[in-house]
Amino acid sequence: MNSWDEKWSQYLRDTEPKHKYAAFLLLVVYLFINNSINAASSWTEFSRSETNNVALWEPYVWEYSSALSTAILVIPLILAIRVLDKSKKSSAVWLGWHFVFASVFSVSHVVFMVALRKLAYLMSERSYDFGVWISEFVYEYRKDVWGYITLVTFYYVARFGYQRLIGEASLIKRDTSLPEVESEALALPDYLLVKKLNKEFLVKVSDVQRVEASGNYINLHTHVGVYPLRYTLSRFCEEGAVHGFVRVHRSHAVRIPSIQSITYDDTGDGLITLNNGQTVLLSRRYKDSLKQVLAP
Repeated sequence: MNSWDEKWSQYLRDTEPKHKYAAFLLLVVYLFINNSINAASSWTEFSRSETNNVALWEPYVWEYSSALSTAILVIPLILAIRVLDKSKKSSAVWLGWHFVFASVFSVSHVVFMVALRKLAYLMSERSYDFGVWISEFVYEYRKDVWGYITLVTFYYVARFGYQRLIGEASLIKRDTSLPEVESEALALPDYLLVKKLNKEFLVKVSDVQRVEASGNYINLHTHVGVYPLRYTLSRFCEEGAVHGFVRVHRSHAVRIPSIQSITYDDTGDGLITLNNGQTVLLSRRYKDSLKQVLAP
């Protein structure tokens, strides 16, 4: 991984808490532009009729109420999808749940949309009539399901591309058909799989010299690059103990064979120098546990 890749990936990880707000803002902007165009097109069609009795503002109320309802619903929808994906359901169950989500999304969208339109019409002398509920709902349901499919497809494509840009490392799945003892189940594998842009490669856990906490990730520092892993530092140290990893600071861990020397100051804190010349802070809180690991 070259320096440009590392800087770009690190920037994305550092700014990750802001990405969900940026994504939501982009969605709102898209909905506003798209529905403004739809409203303008609808008004053009209405204005061509000599018997037109639709006011100029009405198509915009219809379209913006739909857009606002979608924006409100997309947040709980994405949260529900994330919970579903973490549950690792079978494909059939996964599709079944998406059908449920699409149906709930459609019903909620229609209810919010009609409520907003009626509220808007209260400020005018006109009245809003949704029409025959059954036929209109079937019409809206068909549109909403297609909109749901488009939204979810874009979500998965964007998430895939985002993970590739970050260059996120992941654990290699074990063969569940093989017998596995409890101690092995709680240990990190010997290799991590890194996916970045159009490349996939393996990183040996034993090549990791130090680990640094960074938001929702930990950064694995090797002699060739830095790789993010969506893991907590505590869990990594616990499962990586068999590979020689030990926590030395609230935000840092090192691999014992990578340590060259340790120096202490008057406060009890220390500084660890690694074989590659890099230094890592040693907190007095973790000093005793490090000594126990280093003791013969």
